[in-house]
Amino acid sequence: MTIWEFSLYASLVLAGFLAGVINTIAGGGSFLTLPALMWFGLDPQTANATNRIAILFSTASATYTFHRDGHWDRRATIRLAVPTLLGVPLGGSLAIYLPPEAFQSAFGILLLAMAGLLLANPKRFIDAGSKPALSSRWQFPVFLAIGVYVGFIQAGMGILLLMAMGFLCRQDMVASNAIKNSIGFLVTLAAASIFAVYGMIDWIPGLVMAVGNVTGGIVGAKLAINKGGRLVFVFLVVVMVATGIQLLWTA
Repeated sequence: MTIWEFSLYASLVLAGFLAGVINTIAGGGSFLTLPALMWFGLDPQTANATNRIAILFSTASATYTFHRDGHWDRRATIRLAVPTLLGVPLGGSLAIYLPPEAFQSAFGILLLAMAGLLLANPKRFIDAGSKPALSSRWQFPVFLAIGVYVGFIQAGMGILLLMAMGFLCRQDMVASNAIKNSIGFLVTLAAASIFAVYGMIDWIPGLVMAVGNVTGGIVGAKLAINKGGRLVFVFLVVVMVATGIQLLWTA
């Protein structure tokens, strides 16, 4: 292996680790891993599919860490995972035929708007466990729509899930993070299965990046547990603003 090849693989591990931390605490880590995979030489569609393998490992390690430390609500996870999973096949099918850039500008604007909403009422999300939830009838269609988006382009999944739980559920930020990672594992498994059937995954770079993602998932979960909801809130807002600006700039 040449020095150049070693540096490419090392960059995948590093990007995977950073994305694992970011995805576990907030979301949007795919905006690091997708460019890293394309720099490795993958085309955008293959990178989008391969990225699911690394995320699968990070969400698994994060979920295990939250569960081991007693921060996982199984019933809430199942209730919210069902509609999300139902939307994944449609989104995955769209990703096969449409370019991921199709939602880029719209999602960038949405992220900045949601960041402003968070800053306008931070207690709503930091102390969500003590606040009344909005009508439960909105949970199914909202999480179904998130599933369609996740099947399409994964990036930003954690942000959308945390925002939806902040409005629609009575969960504090740490509990929401545990549920988010559990749902993330399930929907990523579903989407990765679709891409694997179509032969769109490049397994070697995906598994190399997964090494970093696993470690990042554990570190991110520990940080969220030890530092509590305020760290998750700050991390979430920073990632949303940075990601929204980056999406609009490149669009």
